[in-house]
Amino acid sequence: MPIHKKLLASLCLAAIAAPIPSFAQNAIDVAELDTVVVTATRQETRASDVLADVTVIDREEIGRSGQETIVDLLARQPGIQVNTSGGAGTASSFYIRGANSDQTKVLVDGIPINSVDLSGSPLRFMPLGDVERIEILRGPAATLYGADAIGGVIHIITRRGKPGLRAEASAGYGSHATRKATAGLSGGDEHWRFHVAANHYATDGISAQRHATNKDADDDAYRNTGGAVSLSFLPAEKHEFGLSYRENRGMVHYDSGNVPPYGTPNGVDDYRSRFDTRQWQLFSKNRFFSDRWTSTLQYGEAVDDEKSYGAGGDRSKLFTRNRQLTWQNDIELPLGKLILAGERLRQNAGPKADYQTSHMTNDAFMAGWMARLGDHDWQVNARSDHHSEFGRENTYSLAYGYRIAPEWRARIGYGTAFKAPSLYQLYTKSWGYGNPDIKPEKARNREAALIWERGPHTASLTVYRNKVKDLISSNPITWQADNISRAKLSGATLAYSGIFDGWRLGAAYDRLDARNDDTGRRLGRRARDSAIFNLAREWGKFNVGTEIVAVGKRYDNHTESETLGGYVLANLTASYALTPELRIESRLNNLFNKKYETVRYYNTGGFNAFIGLHYSPQ
Repeated sequence: MPIHKKLLASLCLAAIAAPIPSFAQNAIDVAELDTVVVTATRQETRASDVLADVTVIDREEIGRSGQETIVDLLARQPGIQVNTSGGAGTASSFYIRGANSDQTKVLVDGIPINSVDLSGSPLRFMPLGDVERIEILRGPAATLYGADAIGGVIHIITRRGKPGLRAEASAGYGSHATRKATAGLSGGDEHWRFHVAANHYATDGISAQRHATNKDADDDAYRNTGGAVSLSFLPAEKHEFGLSYRENRGMVHYDSGNVPPYGTPNGVDDYRSRFDTRQWQLFSKNRFFSDRWTSTLQYGEAVDDEKSYGAGGDRSKLFTRNRQLTWQNDIELPLGKLILAGERLRQNAGPKADYQTSHMTNDAFMAGWMARLGDHDWQVNARSDHHSEFGRENTYSLAYGYRIAPEWRARIGYGTAFKAPSLYQLYTKSWGYGNPDIKPEKARNREAALIWERGPHTASLTVYRNKVKDLISSNPITWQADNISRAKLSGATLAYSGIFDGWRLGAAYDRLDARNDDTGRRLGRRARDSAIFNLAREWGKFNVGTEIVAVGKRYDNHTESETLGGYVLANLTASYALTPELRIESRLNNLFNKKYETVRYYNTGGFNAFIGLHYSPQ
């Protein structure tokens, strides 16, 4: 059945399963819906004033979603396609607007956690319970965040202490012997704030490979245990000093990858990886001159440390450490706001014996100006990066918005971006892959959007075209990293969200044309069509929701020779408040047990369920 027919059938099922909501205006405080975001401008800005394609997933929405991991949550967002090589904890790739996974900048509280690990972002190891909100910026953002932001930015903002005392705890059990538990305590007063949290996630998992034999055919377990702590000191109004630390450790099992037609499956070894991810930061935020100047100084580190065990007990190690110092100044002008910032990033990779050069530095300075005059908005940014290995790279972006009518606004934007080659691509000795002569990938993006807003209702149409040159890939003859091709990423996103008499409705449709500009073929693992639909309602103590995810046909490679079929998934969530403090929550995924692949020959979970209790004293 074609993907659009499957989607239509699933939407009809969702409509039958729930009463039709009234289209009357909900009496809701619209100001609560005008979320403040920071990622799109690096300054606190109302979402309605942002001249970029941004999604904010707040703590309330995270709770309503019932998702178990950040990977699962991001897979349900417009403009993002996620591929996994097996169950929880296995290699995961995020494609924003069709850009490669390593062309997305991933931040945790402003600190980059991008790793030299080619098997995916360490974001897959971060617990969802420690997240206050996620901001997704689609489109190149190198003028704000430097290298690796060709596709966009995923920014995780973690939970912090607030005045008063608040405790939280949750525990649950689900399919594949999945166990999950979290606990947290936060509080503070006029001068001190703190937050302490612990988390544990374990599952017996599924077999990563579809055609596995012997040991490869067993379930691949995943264990993840960690904690976080943050502390803030506010000695006087408008001044704050703070620190935070978080760490997660565990083990993820996977399979050898020896599946037809790539080789003869042996399945005699237990492939697994021990991981240890850590992030810490120190910051000082100070306001001067009647809040007209805000100075933020931040220094932090992110570590991704993995030890893998493969055939014959062979052991390998992959280590990445990012250390970044940032000083940002936000200045209120008679017209608009000015931003001036400087950054120094140092990345180390290991083991040192595996690299010709195992560290690099990047120094950057950026300036930006955003303002409004009548119905006109604009944002101008420029940045200069100096990389220790390939020299200086300058980027800029321009965005303009116009309020056509009280309920209608439009925006256009143009920006340049680049991705610096990783230390692995430059200097690894493994298989002769490293190439110190490769150049940065460069991109030029154009986009336009039309937005309609009325009370709690928002609809938008965004179109874009992003041209990327000097794409880094493996040379088919030498297997060495090389700049071998160009890509054109173009498409459109149509999205809606709103509230009707207590019903929350969201829908989005993405049309993507991601191609190798040299061959004309579509890039692998990116569907041309994808759509999301969700509907939720609260009745007193009950909260129920339905979710439809539809993804079209894709190719598993860049030669269009191996096809991955399209699929439609239907999911349900429900919760019931046993008491004001205690709530039972449940989620049913893949109701119809659809068999599908996001990576060829690798399994997905099929139908699965999870039920838990959440305790939060009022």
